[in-house]
Order: sequence, then C-alpha cells, then structure tokens
Amino acid sequence: MKILLMLQIFLLSNTTINAQIFDSVKYLITEAKINKVDYSQDFFEKGQYLTFYKDENDEYCLLNSMGNKEEYSYGKIYGLKVKKIEEDECPAETFNFRWLYHNSYNNDSGYGVVQLKRIYRENGIEFSLKILSKKLEFFEFSGFTNETVIEKQEEQKYFSKYGYIFTKNL
Repeated sequence: MKILLMLQIFLLSNTTINAQIFDSVKYLITEAKINKVDYSQDFFEKGQYLTFYKDENDEYCLLNSMGNKEEYSYGKIYGLKVKKIEEDECPAETFNFRWLYHNSYNNDSGYGVVQLKRIYRENGIEFSLKILSKKLEFFEFSGFTNETVIEKQEEQKYFSKYGYIFTKNL
C-alpha cells in the first residue's frame, strides 16, 4: 500500500512539473549569446521569446520566435528529464531534453541538446536556457517569464510595446 501511494505521489508530481513548462508561458529573452558573442540588445528590441506548445499530434514542441513572428525556429522535444534543485536558496528545476528544430528563415534543420533552468524568485520566474546544436553552436538565453511581476508602470509599458503580456496586475 505504501509503495502504491508513493508511486502515485511521484507520478502526480512529475506530471505537475512537466506541465509547468507547457502552460503557454512565454520565456522573455533579455540576455542572449551565441558562441559567447552578445546579441542581447538585438534580441530584446525584436521581442524574441521562447515558448512550449503541443503540435497537432499532441507532442511537445519548443518555439524560438522573434516578436514580429516572421522568423522562428520550432520543433519537437524528446527525452525530457526533470530535476528539482535549489538556486540561491530559491526552489528551481532543470529540464533537459533533445530538440529537433527547423528554421523558418533559412530552412536549416537539425537537433540540439537543451537545458532549461527555472528559478522561482519571490516576484516571479527567472530562466536560463542553453542549447548546443549539432553544428557545435552554443546558444545561451536568459530572462524571465511573462508571469513575472514588473513593479514599475514604465517598465510594463516598455515590455508591452514588444508584445510581452503580463498575467498579473500591477
């Protein structure tokens, strides 16, 4: 009986964890590096974000989109592994998976090994995402989710200008 109860708790907690990254949250990129070259200003000004979604076959996918939605990378994720950790005395999780992607802007396709870290801060969720592509390109993105509370009205207006939608009232 104890084993059955523990198994149910484990399965429910893993379902909750996995659902947390697939809940239509936008990961708003404020810092971006490709092969250690800083592209943060360009990514931020274009409103680039990441999001997870389910495709028509009910499979989990990752979208890396410019705010103008004319250029994006998308594709299915495989082999998702989740680990609860602690970062700076805050609860956190890491999500490791393989991403099979396709780029809309150059028709390039391939795969990458991805690690997403979500840190649950007092006023919102901070993230970092690292991708190592098959071409050995290294991408590093960080920022916050659109669930994060922005305290200043001017900052909210600036972020909203680039299509960032906040789910909590200020």
